[in-house]
Amino acid sequence: MWLWLQIRAYDQQVWEKSLEKGLENKPKKTGYIKPDLIDVDLVRGSTFSKAKPQSPWTALARKGLVRVLLFPFFFNWWIQVTSRSISICILLLYLMQVAAVLLYLEVPKASASETFGPMCLMLLLGTVHCQIVSTESSQGPMGYPAACSSPEGGEVCAAAREVTKHRIGVGSHPASDTDDNMWEELLQGPDSASTGSSDTEGDEGLNAESQLTWLQACHPSKDRVSAIIWEQGECKKADLSVLEMSGIILSRVKMVEQGLGYLVLGGFMTATLALLPFAFRLAQRLDVSSLGSYSLPQLLEIAVGANDAQAYAFFFITTVQRVCFTGLFFFMMCVAERTYKQRLLFAKYFSHLTSARKAKKSEVPHFRLKKVQNIKMWLSLRSFLRRRGPQRSVDVIVSTIFLSALSVSVIVSAQLLHSPKTFLESLTNWECMMWGSSLLLFLLRLATLGSETNSKYSNSSVLLTEQINLYLKMEKKPNKKEQLNIVNNVLKLATKLMKELDTPFRLLSLTVNPLIYTMTKVVILSAVSAVVSKLLGFNIRVS
Repeated sequence: MWLWLQIRAYDQQVWEKSLEKGLENKPKKTGYIKPDLIDVDLVRGSTFSKAKPQSPWTALARKGLVRVLLFPFFFNWWIQVTSRSISICILLLYLMQVAAVLLYLEVPKASASETFGPMCLMLLLGTVHCQIVSTESSQGPMGYPAACSSPEGGEVCAAAREVTKHRIGVGSHPASDTDDNMWEELLQGPDSASTGSSDTEGDEGLNAESQLTWLQACHPSKDRVSAIIWEQGECKKADLSVLEMSGIILSRVKMVEQGLGYLVLGGFMTATLALLPFAFRLAQRLDVSSLGSYSLPQLLEIAVGANDAQAYAFFFITTVQRVCFTGLFFFMMCVAERTYKQRLLFAKYFSHLTSARKAKKSEVPHFRLKKVQNIKMWLSLRSFLRRRGPQRSVDVIVSTIFLSALSVSVIVSAQLLHSPKTFLESLTNWECMMWGSSLLLFLLRLATLGSETNSKYSNSSVLLTEQINLYLKMEKKPNKKEQLNIVNNVLKLATKLMKELDTPFRLLSLTVNPLIYTMTKVVILSAVSAVVSKLLGFNIRVS
């Protein structure tokens, strides 16, 4: 920095130096932001900021790995981010994993996948959990947003207090490293120097301020929309704010019963993967022609081995671990699937607001975009609903599923290229195929839900229909033609703005980076091309 300043000073002129003086001596007076106007961030949705991590993802990944590998030394931290009972259960699984590694060297029939598979899942789940809990919110000195100190906060501040009560009630206490001082050098690194920087904290504070300023502008005593609601089949009118309409939609979403299909699928896959090693050994050593002559102890001896206490202890430990960690992983995927399903319900009910028939059927408010104020409220509600619910935590889960599926695909492709004839003779290959198929199924489900959600929010047919309604009103009320023309022009601008800002659905944040997306595509296509060329004898061109 010093050398750069010296080099720059050689050809710096007076007019350049005058520009660098800034606004320190400029007279200033108190100003304020007009809440009746909208920013592009409001339409995009970034006005409603969410909790962000305190550290970069590389530091969080390292911390997660260290906290799992040295679990007993970070036991107090795990209690803070989970609970005492859960932490004790994880500690027992950790000790069982250590015992499994020791027994692996003594049991001849033990396979590497049975030993190190649960270990990899434990490291992966611990890293994901560390990234999820390492978020912070920009709050004032009492734990509430800074703008809540103003008297006009009203219901907004009350809502903030309820949220604080993304928190205390679920047992998610702020994670602290005060008990981990002896391992601080393992957790800190060169990439953690930016943690908690003043610039980041300032941006967080500004985002919270702008968010609460807008919410206060949409207070029930200010901006409201005359909407139609149905109570026991009767049509009534009410003046509603964005917060009130979002609350009605939220209550409708909560009333929808979530299916258990993917949870049952996760349990089935967990049981299959837990019993796969025993089934594989039985299939290898069992004589199918004399299957009826085997007794249960004989089948157990074929699957596990001779009466050996160490072998029985090893397979019992690994089976328990596989059930626990695999079940947790699939439960995590089911959480992501349920969140995506709720996002789709929010989008579905939002798309029903401007349709009288659908609004009555869904029991949500109904209003037309016949005023500029109504269009503003409609855009605001659209952005508000899109940001409801967990965002970053689910993105972390989906990214983990995607990277796991990518890793499994690479392993399967490499094994097929290395030994295509003996591919099915390996237990690891069978497990990789089971994992790959289940991960792919969940990814396809998430992609389908995400695409449907995006299409409902980006459906321009609603705005086009409202433009037709305006022309119909112009024909009936020619005296209001000028006013309706203004609304029509605003609708056209809203349609263009939505097309400009809305992007095609992306499954996760990794694809936002073109370099990572291109590298991922090349790796997958190269692996598939090599496998097809090896098995079928013709080449696939990778473009």
